[in-house]
Amino acid sequence: MTQEQLSVPYNPNLLVTYKSIPGTYAAPESPTFMTDKVTEIEWDLHNGRAAVDELSRKRLDIAWLEDQVGEWYDPNYTKDEVLQAIIERFGFNPTKEIQVYGTVNFSGTISIPYSEVEDFDLSNVTIDAELSSYEYEADLIVDEISLEEN
Repeated sequence: MTQEQLSVPYNPNLLVTYKSIPGTYAAPESPTFMTDKVTEIEWDLHNGRAAVDELSRKRLDIAWLEDQVGEWYDPNYTKDEVLQAIIERFGFNPTKEIQVYGTVNFSGTISIPYSEVEDFDLSNVTIDAELSSYEYEADLIVDEISLEEN
């Protein structure tokens, strides 16, 4: 039997009392009742559905891996072929971090009012440097900037 319209209008802030069902079957003589807002229950349902979907995908990946392990025992497979198959299946993007060091020299001109020339100190000048890599995704950080007067 379906009902076309709720007798009570939808209220996301409504408090609802319901019977809590633990991981195993609860003893019928001692049920536990919980009270939550409708929004909390909706989020719990959403997160539960998302977890079930993720679990289904992981089970498929595990089944695929179990099938492949037996096949990979064949001596005709190389380590690189096995690793490449795993990377493709699981969508890994293995990377290795490499430290880079470099020196940047630059020249420029700073306009200083005549009234401030005698008090000018280059160490009070702030230089911002930004580095980037066009070929690789690089997270380059400038650790130190030093200025020398010439």
